[in-house]
Amino acid sequence: MLRFWTFVFAFTGLSAFGQAFALEPQPLQCSDELFEGKSKYNEEISGIKCLATSGTDNVCYIVADEKKALQQISINRTGHQSYQCQSGPVLAKKRGLACLKGKKPERDFEAIAADGRQLFITGSWGNQRKKHVGRSSERWVLVRQKLSGADRLRGDCQAVKRKDLQSFIKGALPALRPFMDAPLQCGGLNIEGLAVQKGKLFLGLRSPGIIHDGIGLIIETSADGIFSNKRQARLHRLAFAVNGVAQKGIGIRGLESLADGRFLIATGAGGVTMKNLSTKGENRIATQCAAERNSQAGPLYRNKVFNVPRALWLWTPASGGLKHLGDITGPYQHHKLESISLLAADKNKLDVVLAFDGVDNAERSPLATISIRLD
Repeated sequence: MLRFWTFVFAFTGLSAFGQAFALEPQPLQCSDELFEGKSKYNEEISGIKCLATSGTDNVCYIVADEKKALQQISINRTGHQSYQCQSGPVLAKKRGLACLKGKKPERDFEAIAADGRQLFITGSWGNQRKKHVGRSSERWVLVRQKLSGADRLRGDCQAVKRKDLQSFIKGALPALRPFMDAPLQCGGLNIEGLAVQKGKLFLGLRSPGIIHDGIGLIIETSADGIFSNKRQARLHRLAFAVNGVAQKGIGIRGLESLADGRFLIATGAGGVTMKNLSTKGENRIATQCAAERNSQAGPLYRNKVFNVPRALWLWTPASGGLKHLGDITGPYQHHKLESISLLAADKNKLDVVLAFDGVDNAERSPLATISIRLD
C-alpha cells in the first residue's frame, strides 16, 4: 500500500508534505511565426509582457535577446485554461527603437515590463560570453517607451545607457561593482528579469549570486529616479530552497508583478560553460577567474553550471517569504525558461504565459501557457 501511494504522489507531482505541483506548460502556437519567421529572432525570445484589454483579451509585447527586436501579439482566452495567439506587427528590429539609434546602437533586449502606461526594456548590462570575450556589443541599456493606449507605441522613447548605468551601480550598489566588467563565466553582472510595481523597477539577476548557497539577487530602484540619475537602490537577497535544500547555482530568469504586491519569479541555471569560447576567450577567463577558481570568497569566481531545474516561485517582498510553486516538466523541461507574464487571475489561481529561448519553431512554439495555484 505504501508503494502505491508513493507512486500516486510522484505521478501527480504533489507529496504528502505539500510539495508544489510539477508544472507542465502547454504550447501556445501563434497564427504566424514570431518575428515574421526569422529564426535569428524567433528562436531567441527573451521576454514577454501582457496587458489586459478586457476580461479575456491581452495585448502582449515580446523581445528577443542578442537583438533589438520588439513585436506586438495578442493572446485571448477561448475557454477554460485555453488561449489563442495572434501575431501582430514587428515594432522594432535591426536598429531598434528611436532612442537607440546611432553609430553604436544597443543590441541586447533581455527583458520587458510595463506599468500600463509605458514599456520598460532592459539589456543584460553584461559582457560578451561566447566567441570573443571582451569585444562586447553594447548591452548596457534601459529603455522607457510610452504607450498610446494598450496596443500602440507613441513617439516618446527614453534610454539610459552604459555611462549612466555604470555610475548607478557604482553609486547605489557598491556590492555589485566588482562584477561590472567581469564576463558571465566569472560571475559577471547579467540581468534577465524585469518587473515594475508602484513606480519601482525590479531587476532580476542571473548573475552574480551566492551560487553555493542558492542566493539570487534582485535590484529595486525608482523608475523615475534611474531615468533622472538619482542613484538610490536596494539589493534583495533571496534564498531559493526546496524542502530545505539550497538550489545551488540558481539564476533569476524572469519576473512578473502581481496586483497584491507579490511577484512571480522564473529561475534556471545561473552559470555558463566555456565550450563556445575562442582560445583567446578561454585564456582571458582563466586569468580573470584564477584567483578564486573554486571559491566564493572573492569578488570573482568560476560561475560553473549546476543542474538546476527550471522553476516558478512566489515572492512576497513585504515579509521576505519565498515559495516554490513547482518545476517545469514535459516538453519544455530542458529549454531555457526566459520570461513569465500574467494572463488572468481568479482568486488563488493564475493563468500565465511563459517564454522559452532556443526553441525551434518548426518543432514547438517558444510560448506556452499554464495555470498555477498559489495556495
